[in-house]
Amino acid sequence: MVGADRLEQRGVTNIGDALNELPSFRATTGPASQGLSETGYIGGRILDLRGLGPVRTLTLVDGKRFVPATLQGTVDTNLIPSVLLERAEVVTGGASAAYGSDAVAGVVNLIINGRLEGFKASAQSGITDRGDDRQTLLSLAGGAKIGNNLHLIAGMEYEKSTGIGNCYEREWCATETLNFGRPPGITNIPANNILSGVRPSTISRRGVINSSRNAAGIAFSSATDPLRGITFNPDGSARFFQYGTGLGSVANSVNSLYMVGGEGEGENGYFDALPLKSPTERVAAYARLTWDISPNITAALDVSYGRLRARHGVREYKDAETVIRRDNAFIDLLPQSPDPRLNIRSILNANPNIASFRLGRTYNDIGVGRTLARNETFRTVASIKGKISDGWSWDAYYEFGRNNFHSTVYNASITSNYNRAIDAVRDPVSGQIVCRALSSLNTDPASRAAAAGCVPLNPFGNLTTPAAQAYVSTNAFQKNRTTEHVIVGNLNGTLIDLWAGPLSVAFGGEFRSDKITGDTDFYSQNLLLFQGGGSLVQGKVEVTEGYVEAELPLAHDITLLRELSLNGAVRRTHYNRQGANNQSTVNATTWKVGAVWEPVEWLRLRGTRSRDIRAPNIAELFGPTTQSFGIINDRQNGGAQIQPRVLSGSNPNLVPEVANTWTVGVVLQPRGGGLLGRLRASVDYYDIQIDDAIGNIGGQTIVDRCFQGATEFCNLVTRDASGILTRIVDTQQNVNKLITRGLDVELTYRQPLGDMGNVDLRLLATITNNLITRDSAGSTDRAGQTGLRGGTVPGVPDYILDGLLTWSREALSVSAHARYIPSGFYNSSFIGPDQEGYNVAATNSSNINSVPDAIYVDLMTQIEFLKDGGRNGTFFFGIDNLFDKDPPLVPGANGVGNNLLFSPVGRAYKAGIRFGF
Repeated sequence: MVGADRLEQRGVTNIGDALNELPSFRATTGPASQGLSETGYIGGRILDLRGLGPVRTLTLVDGKRFVPATLQGTVDTNLIPSVLLERAEVVTGGASAAYGSDAVAGVVNLIINGRLEGFKASAQSGITDRGDDRQTLLSLAGGAKIGNNLHLIAGMEYEKSTGIGNCYEREWCATETLNFGRPPGITNIPANNILSGVRPSTISRRGVINSSRNAAGIAFSSATDPLRGITFNPDGSARFFQYGTGLGSVANSVNSLYMVGGEGEGENGYFDALPLKSPTERVAAYARLTWDISPNITAALDVSYGRLRARHGVREYKDAETVIRRDNAFIDLLPQSPDPRLNIRSILNANPNIASFRLGRTYNDIGVGRTLARNETFRTVASIKGKISDGWSWDAYYEFGRNNFHSTVYNASITSNYNRAIDAVRDPVSGQIVCRALSSLNTDPASRAAAAGCVPLNPFGNLTTPAAQAYVSTNAFQKNRTTEHVIVGNLNGTLIDLWAGPLSVAFGGEFRSDKITGDTDFYSQNLLLFQGGGSLVQGKVEVTEGYVEAELPLAHDITLLRELSLNGAVRRTHYNRQGANNQSTVNATTWKVGAVWEPVEWLRLRGTRSRDIRAPNIAELFGPTTQSFGIINDRQNGGAQIQPRVLSGSNPNLVPEVANTWTVGVVLQPRGGGLLGRLRASVDYYDIQIDDAIGNIGGQTIVDRCFQGATEFCNLVTRDASGILTRIVDTQQNVNKLITRGLDVELTYRQPLGDMGNVDLRLLATITNNLITRDSAGSTDRAGQTGLRGGTVPGVPDYILDGLLTWSREALSVSAHARYIPSGFYNSSFIGPDQEGYNVAATNSSNINSVPDAIYVDLMTQIEFLKDGGRNGTFFFGIDNLFDKDPPLVPGANGVGNNLLFSPVGRAYKAGIRFGF
């Protein structure tokens, strides 16, 4: 349980941030998370228990469903005002039988203070040591009785964060610590080398020639290529590209993507458009009117509204293999150089066997794309509950929710238009420079029609005209509306009184309908954008289910059997799934059995065995195919680094995941005074095994698994005639088995200090023994993986410790919070020198495969300056990351570092005021 007091002691502005600090959660999605979908949900605080993925954590409000904020069916806690929360209850382990689908990893139940009386408000501001990520929070809430039978509560929050710029805004990230793959022909260094100063070798902001080709498309050797290594200044004048020499004794410090050292510092086109933390702005409001109809019947109406606006970057268009034919008209416009080795037209005239050359360029001069996402949610719940008799009660509710999502990608790059615009010639009739497809030499009506409006683009230097920029870019969009209807009815009570107490039962039914409609632009639908297009999702899932629960007491108040009881539940669910061109039905049964034994009053033992499910969501079933790029180490070609296209998409034939879960725990609650009497502790072991797990496998994983002999993965890989990897298909599949095992530990202690006040300690720990993904090629255990490489599945630390120590005396309290992440390994596919089986010649060898530990310390001071009857006022100020701890220097999904675990923000300050009456 996380109470509202933790939010005050930590000074966090959102319940999602408070929960993501707990060791059992992983901050998979948030404003600072890397690997964000550039047109997907940006800045959401979505909960992920056990690191099993947010889709396997069910988030409720007062035990009721909340309308999904994402296409994946997950709830964004941004849209629920924390000012009204009384507490958050976290039920870990399988809970599908009691709560329904999606509760494979557990349930988070956010409890609203529905009987709030009085008024409270707060204002808070924060800023980092570097002067960025300015944060502002304003909140207010109130509640009052209206007459004898009505009670109204209402609250709202406004929060704004300016975020942090790209990787080069932080010194640790500007080290350009990336993975440099072993160049061809080199054998005395590992296949992977985590080094600083790693920069692109085949792209630059003004263009670099990578190879010359003959008419058959065969490249010249580097030694005989007269054009390789020519780059350009902004005005188009040529010079020699400065390749890296950072490996010292190794002759070749350059591979097909990267180099060590060399030019281009601070200009990495693979990630320099992406922010370390996305700017966000949110508004959340909630109101509840409760009507006590009679002493035994109460009705309530809840209405809530939430809005989140967030911005993110989109990678600019880049291509290391842009084909420039020898008759390209812009070659003739290049300024002449006094060095004949730099005059491209003269070189081509002297080498008639050169038919074309390949240019690598990042087109950031055309403008970096940016995404603006807006998410708006409305929800209302009409509920009623009552008592039939002393032993029986009932409740029912109807929920309607609607979420509107709109994302616009400004300045999105159209790949086909780039290719047409760059291929420019001088028209023999008009003498003008035109796109080849529109020249008088082209008489094909279809290709001319496709190229209508084409404006030639000069690829050398930074000489792009506004007209060419307008032709090669567009504003893409995605809009979706999610509509949810839920009808629930429950009845519970005492069936019969037995020798050890009442046999309690509960049963009920639920109908739920989730529907997504939407639209996106023409270019996104047809995969014509380089990256950052929208996703067209249309579908509906209807769920009908019924359940029964029971609790059977076996013993009470006898020796070593102070309490002994059994509990169980079973739920039957029917899914009706409807897509644009597909309809299917699926049935599932979930169940659980548990036991509680309290031999003495200070010791309690508990255990549960459950069968749980997660049904595929609408996006997984009926979403589109989307396109991105991934940096892959191709072990089939000696570990060469390449950047193939990665196609991701839905699968209408997915079936529900099935999880088998064990939890066993012990609770210690000593009685009486003294040291032990103030101690509370619990230890719980969990074992979750998920069959037919749904998910994207990851481009790197697919390539690795194919190399290891799993032929079903090879069907997802495309290579050209020379064996070069060109495309990976990473659609949703039921191909994995997920297994996680570990321990949750909680300890609380309170020590009175007499006139010096009190000290309160709460220590939380999660120890993860396994986080295994299993497929036909074997198992991969990511427990202990604290690095995050793009195209791979994230891991979790071996353990996380979270401690909160608070000293309070009268009007003053000081809280110290510490979070410790132990050392781990970077990549489960790599083998470093300190690991068994290391061989420098192997395709998965790495010079480093370890990640150092990190500890973050935060301080918060609260001073109560007003306490007069019902009035109160508190001033607070704090420092997060007191010692300005940087993330470990390892490659990340979008630059350096793993922002899922390690904060990229640095030291930050915050202060505010709270008051109420």
